[in-house]
Amino acid sequence: MFERYNQPMADINIENFYRHIAVALNLLYSNFPSKFALYVDEVAGIDEPDEYGLHSPRYTSGFFALLWLEEEGYMRFADTIREDGVDQACLTHKAFLKLSAACDPIYVDPTLDNASTVLPLEPRVGLSPSVIEERKLVISQLRRALRSGSSLAVDKVIQHILHT
Repeated sequence: MFERYNQPMADINIENFYRHIAVALNLLYSNFPSKFALYVDEVAGIDEPDEYGLHSPRYTSGFFALLWLEEEGYMRFADTIREDGVDQACLTHKAFLKLSAACDPIYVDPTLDNASTVLPLEPRVGLSPSVIEERKLVISQLRRALRSGSSLAVDKVIQHILHT
């Protein structure tokens, strides 16, 4: 009877959380150092409230991910905009340094051959040293993970950011 509880299951709430955090950090970095209104629909997707005015759990978790970023010192904001976003949002010094740091590849897709990765960093013929260094930045790796559509790649990059 309890066998199904012992089987490993994907925690979709954690995958959504990592994706919300990744999108929010990317938007905050793209607008740094400007302060701007960051809306949940930019982070979690557009959502229509139900007949009672309640948003979906995915949308609500996007809002709480923004609050969590502030509580943990990754962003600042002046105030919430109902449950639709935060006003005057900006990266903190801590988050800016983590995102602009260079590092070795954070995630390499094990299903691909050694020459091809989700986050390729190997120098390519004709690339300047500045381009190669830019590809090593954590924010560049985060953006490539988001573009790849791989939840695992996004998870690994966000875990790296949160653990360093």
